[in-house]
Amino acid sequence: MIIQAKEGRYNKIHISIDGEYLLTVDSDYWYSCGYINGDEIDEQELAEFKISAGSRRAFNAGADIISRREHSSKEVYQKLCRKFDPEVAEGAVRRLCEIGMIDDSRFAKMYADELYNKKGMGKRRILYELSAKGIDRDLAEQAVDEIVSDEEDNVQRIVDILEKKYYNVAYDEKQRRRAWSALQRLGYSYGDIRRAFSEFCESDFDSSEGW
Repeated sequence: MIIQAKEGRYNKIHISIDGEYLLTVDSDYWYSCGYINGDEIDEQELAEFKISAGSRRAFNAGADIISRREHSSKEVYQKLCRKFDPEVAEGAVRRLCEIGMIDDSRFAKMYADELYNKKGMGKRRILYELSAKGIDRDLAEQAVDEIVSDEEDNVQRIVDILEKKYYNVAYDEKQRRRAWSALQRLGYSYGDIRRAFSEFCESDFDSSEGW
């Protein structure tokens, strides 16, 4: 079999075997793999080349994903699995972690800060969201502890949210129920929400009303 390489756009090299297209690699990989255009290649060499090229392509795809925004290792793996075999995707993620392009600790801190300061989420919800991203429980708790102080006044935080988004809750029952549900989804406890409502509306809510 004859391996052939044709230059494409944007640093791409299109590989063919006996005139039939096989795959595309980046030029750096092609010039480092040891073959030149027109070389003969046997079945075993071809199989090894395909595995190696696939790993390189998965690595480049993972690096491209990370270049757009920070991701957890689980997120990158799941995205790579849409185009590559799980073993190839796993190897690419492992290599990206080794060189520091993927760092779950860094991601956890960044994401926890975003959820807390931009989304207004409470500690429980943040831990849940980090877990959904594949972050280890201990790593997630460490990240959250750095963002959320033990002395955090959840009641005042909820009051601040009510002032910004639900300032009519004292007079509008429909908005009151909507606000209550939203705060629960953000991860705040029943007790903290109830106290915040009482403080904000200067009245004590009866739990029998369903709040």
